[in-house]
Amino acid sequence: MTGEGQGIEAKGRGQGVGEEVDGLSFLSHPLSFKGASRRVSQVFKEMKASLLGVFFMTLGVVISVVAITVIASLGEGTRIKITEILREVNFGSNAFLVFAGGGKFFGPAETRKDTLTMGDVEAMARFDFVHGVSPGQFAFFPVSYGGEVHRTRVNGVLPQWAPLANWRVVEGRFITWRDERRRAKVAVLGWKTARDLFGGEDPLGKFVKVSGVLFRVVGVLERKGAVGRHQLDTRVVIPLSTCQRRILNRDWLDVVKVVLVPGVDVHEARAKVAELLRKRHRIRPPHPDDFRIITPEQIIAFLTKASQTLTLMLLLIGAIALVVSGIVITNIMLAVITERQSIIGLRRALGATKGDIMFHYSFFSLLVSLVGGILGLAMGLVLASLISRFSPIPARAPWYLLVAAPLFALFIGGIFGIHPARRAAALHPVEVLK
Repeated sequence: MTGEGQGIEAKGRGQGVGEEVDGLSFLSHPLSFKGASRRVSQVFKEMKASLLGVFFMTLGVVISVVAITVIASLGEGTRIKITEILREVNFGSNAFLVFAGGGKFFGPAETRKDTLTMGDVEAMARFDFVHGVSPGQFAFFPVSYGGEVHRTRVNGVLPQWAPLANWRVVEGRFITWRDERRRAKVAVLGWKTARDLFGGEDPLGKFVKVSGVLFRVVGVLERKGAVGRHQLDTRVVIPLSTCQRRILNRDWLDVVKVVLVPGVDVHEARAKVAELLRKRHRIRPPHPDDFRIITPEQIIAFLTKASQTLTLMLLLIGAIALVVSGIVITNIMLAVITERQSIIGLRRALGATKGDIMFHYSFFSLLVSLVGGILGLAMGLVLASLISRFSPIPARAPWYLLVAAPLFALFIGGIFGIHPARRAAALHPVEVLK
């Protein structure tokens, strides 16, 4: 044998199956730790050799996951914010509202509205599970002071309204039973209404005009913010008797807030109150109820419906973008395989199986997608937190997002990496080495 032949033979014996040739590792044993670590090492080497392609593959996944993370975090933050505000006004899981008039939730009444009376309120208050009741009337009227005029919600309430609503007075006082008995023309302003009408001026003792009637301002409520598009701080609160006689000129009520004793099941209490009102109003099937009972869960669902629809649409767009990033992964991997097909052919010629090549490029795609998913999740959480600093919406990532975002990215990488991996495995060594 010639010296050259002996050298090749010696080289073959020295490296054998499982050693590295031209930067490629072959089978030591496919299931051994050493074999697996060599395979993973080669994927990292190929990624290093194709940095530009890896960058664009990762970038597509990162952008998509960032979008999904920000949208989901702000959507969940909106729901939590509304829940917190409702809890602040003591409308948590232990309370509900009874509205006059039957019909759809928060829509116009489809039955007569003049049947909810103070007699119903007194009957509801006699239930052992009821902590307190707060009847009221409301309407929207022009409210003016000086040259400022604003159309504002006017609430006629009793003195228990403030404690049952967990709403403190920050300036002056609230309505008293003496005001109620005398039908006094006194008003307590919501925080925003006071600022809109008086600016920096002290409103206490001044007179505002409500529907042409002058009211003396005796207090200002603390700031509560907004629930969805409903601004809680835009209101004027007056005694119920004054509202009944001097403003609306009617006795029947618009709404009654029922606060339950802690620990009482709200749905059972709701059913008992509904049964009571049907008896008092003499309603029998098939006639519809002439009242509506609204729970906090319904309020949250109603107020977040628009934002949830928008969130779902944006999440769908983000998911489509992630699929598009999968297509990008497919095309870039095909370009990488075309560029390195001679090396793939050499590996096949020296003993690598189709399964080795499939594993190599499938793992390549999965690794890029996983890294992109994790980076996108981290960057999305940071971006959502920054956005929440400049807006009233807090960023709260739902727990499932922390798992779903990387897994979905991994799924996309696995699906869109199959075709390039199969293309690479199908390369014939003789053809590519010609």
